[in-house]
Amino acid sequence: MGRETQLWFNDFPSGWYDTMSGIGQGDPLLMILYTIYNADLVNIAKGKKELTLTFIDNAAFLAIGDTFIEMETH
Repeated sequence: MGRETQLWFNDFPSGWYDTMSGIGQGDPLLMILYTIYNADLVNIAKGKKELTLTFIDNAAFLAIGDTFIEMETH
């Protein structure tokens, strides 16, 4: 593939690592493949007190309840 990754921690760079998987940044197929791969995420939320929000390559899940225990056992 010819792609590499370098990690930074507190202004200290690591060495370069070959990236063996994934899709390159800006790849035109990214949006289509992401949508197909994560299509079931939208169906997780059920009922009026649960919501799934998705935008491009981000997802968020929202659950509304009076107590944490109510949401944990729902």
